Amino acid sequence: MKVFVSGATGFLGKHTVKRLSEIGYTVLAFGRNENSAQFFKSMENVYFIKGDLNDIHLLDQHIKDVDYVIHCAALAAPYGEYDLFFKTNVDGTSNIVNASLKTNLKKFIYLSTPSVYFANESRTNVRESDPLPERHTNFYAKTKHLADLIVHQATANGLPAISLRPRQIFGPFDNTIFGRLIETNLTRGIPLVKNGQILMDFTYIDNVVDVIVSCMNADNQYIGEFYNITNGQPIYLIDALKQLFLALNEDLQTKAISPQLLALLSTSSELIAKFTRKPPFISKHVASFLSYDYTLNIDKIKNDLHFDPKISIAEGINRYANWYLKNSRPK
Repeated sequence: MKVFVSGATGFLGKHTVKRLSEIGYTVLAFGRNENSAQFFKSMENVYFIKGDLNDIHLLDQHIKDVDYVIHCAALAAPYGEYDLFFKTNVDGTSNIVNASLKTNLKKFIYLSTPSVYFANESRTNVRESDPLPERHTNFYAKTKHLADLIVHQATANGLPAISLRPRQIFGPFDNTIFGRLIETNLTRGIPLVKNGQILMDFTYIDNVVDVIVSCMNADNQYIGEFYNITNGQPIYLIDALKQLFLALNEDLQTKAISPQLLALLSTSSELIAKFTRKPPFISKHVASFLSYDYTLNIDKIKNDLHFDPKISIAEGINRYANWYLKNSRPK
């Protein structure tokens, strides 16, 4: 069986390719980062394809003979130019969907995002059927919602798609969530609203890959469905931070801040960024992450696909810390 994985050189893509190789699939690992692709060199039956989602001919060429497509690629930055988000998340998804519709795929697994659910307010136990906000919090969420609509429409036209919304994936090779928190802790201290009593979900990377494999083998009755994914262990931010920095054997540096001041800082930071064309000191997306309770309900995927996260948050944090200490510290 042959699998095409977009975004293969990204965090989720790397872990997905590795697992598929280990269980015997032939994998076409599609991505842009040749340096990151060195990760695949020792893996059996993995073939790296350097490419862009807007290269329609290349997508057609390599998807035409595969059994599965796993679409992990996305521009997921908390801040940036709208046109860049649209080109990758909307145009890119449209291109890979169109290429897939020309084939006889068994499954198309699409990585959506729970960012589409959230506005600048607390929202907990969110189900897949709950209404979406009228306005999205950033360009990433907005363009991923547009991509969701493309996949949904394509499913009606015969694409055997199952869509996943994993919340805050962490694990080895992640430099986004915990990596940024570690950097902030070292440089200026982590700003905390309500002393870090902000309820949130995390999802360990191996648990997400488990779901992807389950979806590949799922009954066709689940085609067209969107599924939330978390570890099923809502946790306060401060507790996650304490576990992380204890595992790293580092002091946790925090500073109290009001949500109003944090919102003001993020607004002014993004305004300055428009003129300097440099990333903001703190984006509105990050301010929202630090200020509001965001949790998901995962009953649907438990019932349909019998999802049972194998790696707990505590074990996942220890695994991440071990990886970080071996790979991210100066030699």
